[in-house]
Order: sequence, then C-alpha cells, then structure tokens
Amino acid sequence: MRNTGPAFRYAIAIFVAAAALYLRYLLTPLLGSRNPYHTVWVAVVFSAWYCGFGPSIVATVLETLGVWYWFLPPQHSFAIQNRSDAYGLVGFMVFSGAIIALGESNRRGFAARSGLAAIVDSSNDAIIGISLKGVITSWNKGAERLFGYSAEEAVGQHIRVIVPPELQSEDAMIIERLRRGESIGHFETVRVRKDGTKLDVSLAISPTKDSIGRVVGASKVMRDITDQKQAEEAVKEKELSARLRKLQDEERRRMARELHDGVGQLLAAMSMNASKIKSEEANLSPEGARCATENYRLVEQVSRDIRTMSYLMHPALLDEMGLDFALKWYIDGFSERSKIATNLEVPEDWVRLPQDHELCLFRFVQECLTNIHRHSGSTTARVKLLRSPGEIRLEVNDEGKGLTPETQAKITSGETVGVGLRGMRGRVKELGGSMEIRSNGHGVTVIAMVPVAESGEAERESVGSPMQRTASQMP
Repeated sequence: MRNTGPAFRYAIAIFVAAAALYLRYLLTPLLGSRNPYHTVWVAVVFSAWYCGFGPSIVATVLETLGVWYWFLPPQHSFAIQNRSDAYGLVGFMVFSGAIIALGESNRRGFAARSGLAAIVDSSNDAIIGISLKGVITSWNKGAERLFGYSAEEAVGQHIRVIVPPELQSEDAMIIERLRRGESIGHFETVRVRKDGTKLDVSLAISPTKDSIGRVVGASKVMRDITDQKQAEEAVKEKELSARLRKLQDEERRRMARELHDGVGQLLAAMSMNASKIKSEEANLSPEGARCATENYRLVEQVSRDIRTMSYLMHPALLDEMGLDFALKWYIDGFSERSKIATNLEVPEDWVRLPQDHELCLFRFVQECLTNIHRHSGSTTARVKLLRSPGEIRLEVNDEGKGLTPETQAKITSGETVGVGLRGMRGRVKELGGSMEIRSNGHGVTVIAMVPVAESGEAERESVGSPMQRTASQMP
C-alpha cells in the first residue's frame, strides 16, 4: 500500500474507520456503552502504519466524531453528559496522535531502509556483508554479477570463497584488524570469480556496529578495475616501448657518428696512404705492386661499407636535408644492392616535417623494403608519399607473392606476426597514426597514416636553396 496513490490510501483509511465504527455498533448488545473505543483503536493503528500521515489523521477525526455521536450519551448528539466522557475523547485523540507519530516514524524508517536496500542492490559495485568470523551475511546484485555466485550460493559461506589461495593470509589479517576495531582504507587487490577467473579490484572496508557500538562485522565494497589495470599496463608498455625505441635511435645516432667521424677518418687516412703506395708501384716488385693495388681497393670497399652502415644506422642526410632526400639516397642504394627496381614518388612541393615524424617514416620505409627483399620475391617496389591537410600518407607496395590467408587473418585480427611489424606499428601509434596492410595474392601494400599539424610546416622547412641542398655532401 506504500506504493499506491494518495487518493487510494485516503479511501482505505476512511473505509477502515467506518468499518471499525460499524463493528462497534454491532457489538453494542455485548459491550453496551462501556469503552466505545475497542474497535476504533485497530483502525487508528492500521491507518497509521499502512495509509500514511494524512489518511491516519482523517481516520482519527472520523472515529472521534463517530464515537462521540453514536456511542457517548446522549447518543445521536454531540452533547457531552459526563465529564469523564470528555476526558476519554481527549485521551483517545492524544494516544491516537502518539500512534500516528510512531506509525509515521516507522513508515519513514521503512522507506529509508527500502531506499538504501534498493541502492545497495542496484549498485554496480559488489557490496558484501561479513561477520567477524568472515562468514558472508549479505550479497547484492553487483556481487552476483561480479563474482558469478548467486546470493543463495554465497550467503553462509566464508569470504575466502572469493579470495585466491595466495592471498588467504591477507583476508585473515583484515578480519583480525576489524576485530580490534581498526578501520581499513581503500586498497587494490585480487579476487577470484566462481569460474576461477582472477579480477583486479578496488576494495573498501567499513566496520558495522550494533546498537551499543560494538563491531559485529564489516561491509566490503569491491569495484572491478581489471580493465583499468590493463589499460594502465598498456600505457606503461607503450611508454616503455617508446622509451626503448628512443634510446635505440639515440644509440644508433651515436654509433653512426662514431663510425662516420672516427672509423671513417682512419679509413680516409689509410686510403691516402694506400693511394701513395699505389702511385709508387713501379718501384715495387710485381707481388708488392699487386698487393698495393689490392689493398687500395679493399680500403675503398671498406670505406664505402662503413659509410653505408653508418647511414643505415642513422642517416645524417635525414637531419640535414629532410625525408625526401634521405629516402631518395636510401632507395637508390637499396635498388643497387638488392637488384629490386624501386620507385620513389614525392610531391614537388614537399616540405620538412617534425623530426620524430621524419625518423618514423624513414624507419617505416626501411622495414618495408627489407621485408620485400627477404620475403616477397618481387622485382619491383614503389614508395609513395602523399600529403593532405593534417595528415601524411605513406604507401609501400610490391608485386610479389603476397601474404598467405593465414598471415593476412592474423594481421587483420591484430595478432603480431613479427618483431619488425610490431616495431612499425608501435612507431606509427606513438605519433597518433595508424597502419594498414593489404594483400590481394599478387603483392602487398603497407600504408601508414600519420597526423601532422599544419603549423609545423613552416617550422621544419629546409634551409637554403634547392641548389645548395642538391650540392650537399652525401655521407
């Protein structure tokens, strides 16, 4: 009746009041005029407990008027013959008011308890009550969803049912601290579902007390933070990968500089000495002249290899001239070494990009062309750079044997199929971009799309005229 409308509750209160008066009328041959309030007390209590404050007031007024008119002498009159009858009416109204007050208090308490129970039961968090012995005493819907046990299954069991074996001592310590009356703040831990799945949870524990303030149990509120923890771990892994790549790039740059500046200078000196010896081969024996010529060629070959190795580790041309020139130099060398005819397409109005973007795209091309050389069987390759407002698009494709359906399925599902691919994807993601791999069975196209701020164009434009850039010394 608490959930019914006001009109219905008023109607019920009036009906009960009338019924109580009529019942008292029927009992008149048995009770006479003594104590006319026998039945109307029941109506007051019923109205106060079940109909609400307003309806119970109306019922009390109707019952007071009814008893006064029908049962107090002189009957069928609102006159009062005896002073004691007047005191009886006043007493009835006073005690009825007390009953109504108690009923309203009970009703409000019941509404508050019902509202609290509804909040607890509808909460997405698991809210679990336990005794000081660790026995589960309450188990809300959130706990059912989180752990897979129904309330009937969980209540009465020890809380260890959701605690992993390796954390049993932790729960025992919690219960012991509750017995000593200590409070326990929020902390993160692990719990286990009915199916054995482990969950990362945020746990808050509040002691529950009886009417005299003794701790008799605890309320545990648990929130599933598994997704949050996984996201945090993914961010940490991404940050670690980015840091490792940065350290790797710095180390490559340092080693490339040492090879170019240190070993390169020594080889240059050796080349000058070998050239001097070669120029005097007429004064040497035939065997000595042959060795001098061979040493000269070997020094030249080592010098070229060192320059190439230094460039592949970190192309100085990338820092000095930009991505377009660095790619042209690299692709020319790749075509010569691999015998794969590789074409580079770059817009004529190409401008410099931020340093991290240029390095990312250069390494991307390196990895793609290495894969084409190792796996595709293609005799041709193409590298194409495109620029649209706010985005750089890089395409590398070949006309080889393509990917197997199994490999394509793994790539489509996001499964890692190689360290190189994972590194390319990681570099692109660090810049907020994405990577796509397409294969039609007759080749592979790898696409990287990287966002770039338009304001960065002017900042990274190359310095000097086109003639100066073209005339720059290659590493």
